[in-house]
Amino acid sequence: MSAGLTDLSPLWLSLRSAALAVLLVVPLGLLAARQVSRWQGSRRAGADLLLLSPLVLPPTVLGFLLLQLLGPYGPVGAGLARLGVELVFHWPATVLSSAVVAFPLLYRTLLAAFDQMDPSLEAVALSLGAGPGRVLRTVTLPLVMPGLLAGISLAYARALGEFGTTLMLAGNIPGRTQTLPLAIYAAVDGGDRALAWFWTVLVLILNGLCLLLVQGFQSLRLGRPSRSRALEEPPSPVAAGVVAADRASGPAPFLLEVDLDLHRSGFQLQMRFSTSCPRLAILGASGAGKSLLLRALAGLEHPDRGHIRLNGRLLHDSDTGHDTPLQRRRIAMVVQHHALFPHLSVEENVAFGLARRERRQRRALVQAQLEVMGLAALASRFPHQLSGGQQQRVALARALVIEPELLLLDEPLSSQDAYRRRQLQQQMIEQLQRTGVPFLLVTHDIDEAYRMADDLLLIDDGRLIGHGPRQQVFQQPGTLAAARLTGCKNITRVERRGSGDLWAPAWGVALRRGRPWNTGTTHMGLRANHLELRAAGDPVEPAEANAWPCRVVEVNESAWSVSVYVRPVGQTPAAAEALQVEMAAGAWRRLASGSGPLILSIPESCLMPLC
Repeated sequence: MSAGLTDLSPLWLSLRSAALAVLLVVPLGLLAARQVSRWQGSRRAGADLLLLSPLVLPPTVLGFLLLQLLGPYGPVGAGLARLGVELVFHWPATVLSSAVVAFPLLYRTLLAAFDQMDPSLEAVALSLGAGPGRVLRTVTLPLVMPGLLAGISLAYARALGEFGTTLMLAGNIPGRTQTLPLAIYAAVDGGDRALAWFWTVLVLILNGLCLLLVQGFQSLRLGRPSRSRALEEPPSPVAAGVVAADRASGPAPFLLEVDLDLHRSGFQLQMRFSTSCPRLAILGASGAGKSLLLRALAGLEHPDRGHIRLNGRLLHDSDTGHDTPLQRRRIAMVVQHHALFPHLSVEENVAFGLARRERRQRRALVQAQLEVMGLAALASRFPHQLSGGQQQRVALARALVIEPELLLLDEPLSSQDAYRRRQLQQQMIEQLQRTGVPFLLVTHDIDEAYRMADDLLLIDDGRLIGHGPRQQVFQQPGTLAAARLTGCKNITRVERRGSGDLWAPAWGVALRRGRPWNTGTTHMGLRANHLELRAAGDPVEPAEANAWPCRVVEVNESAWSVSVYVRPVGQTPAAAEALQVEMAAGAWRRLASGSGPLILSIPESCLMPLC
């Protein structure tokens, strides 16, 4: 025992080998976990199987495989021997053995950290003009740091306790390759129980400390950084003048040109359009390709064919291979869950995209934006301390402060309740009108698209089925798919009559108008809010051509409006399907209080022929 106590080489050798092993696996674990976190399905399962195999293989089997690989007659060992490098049964072999068995723990812990991180955070950071290196330093690493530190602690503990692989590859040479586990084995083999207990207690203490660190890191909430000094000083008159001048210059002419084909997992997106409207909404059902189009515009997806131009600047061209990186496209993003950086304050979130600005100007721009958005009192708070509406305003302020050429809004209000959504819509409209920044809004909410945009793009199954001013698109959608997408409640097949009328068999009515119908018309659409109900004795419009007696078959009331389902009567053959009429609750109550029959009518201008 006394001789063992005077020789602490196993302790120093273990501490040094484990430390070097961890230093070796940290960058490899980061790269592997980051890459695998982006994969799905069999590709990810295969990578996991390979990278975690050292954790499940018996240590002696792993050591034997390494020995065959790195030994003097192995494919790698023979090459190293020709260079005068020997690994087997030398101290570097203890480092390598520890690194191989420690890697899976670090990788798995980091993979869990990357999986928990919102993937849109990095994309939004790039859209704010940050380069990949800055995104890694200021967003990715701070968010995965608790997982990284926990993984390092676990890996270090595993490296300290490695026995079988080290014994096979490095041997048990006192003073050279004898680590703590090997020293315990040698002490037991030599009958020195006291020495074996000494080394065992030492290993237990070291591993216990590592596990305590793991617990601490897993529950760690990163310390909130202090506010940037650059943002604490009072704004300078010069910077304030620059901000005023920028705002006074007015919006620049806007032009977006898109011609692309993009294939992803059995889905094909084909978009060809050009628009000079700075307030554009993309309307489509879930899975229609709306968000995929936005990702292509932002640079997160690369089209298989075609080009994208913004204000004359070529962003992507498959023919020449040109592809402007996201951070240089001057396209900002506001996503559904806002993607605020959780480790940065409100003020620092808004300032994130202004890193290249002069300090005083950056400070002035941020403070001006916070004031305008009503966020000045919340500047020092962090995202988790904000309401959903406040988070939305911070995300919008962060995007607008960099003065992008285009703002992409990917269903930014879909997580809000109906009342709050209407309020936030109005706030967003006011802020976007104030700045004049062109925007492209993705939504499946018809009312939201109509309220916020001037022009509409209608997308169905990856195809553009409608494009034009919102009123024109809603009044005359032109196609069956476009009518359904814009919320038309009454659609039916029609037949052409010799008189020039269109007969709707399902409704049992003839549809008339003063000018001829298009020969390609196969269906008719009637919007529920365009249909009118009146009492039979009410005054009749002089040119009312489409009016029919009807009977009510169902009434669905809400707080402010009523959906009345009616069938025309006295037609041959009898109508089989009801038509839906939407009207104000008060108007329906007045109409329902009467005792006479009802007349259903629709103005000629509201008939929507479809093909």
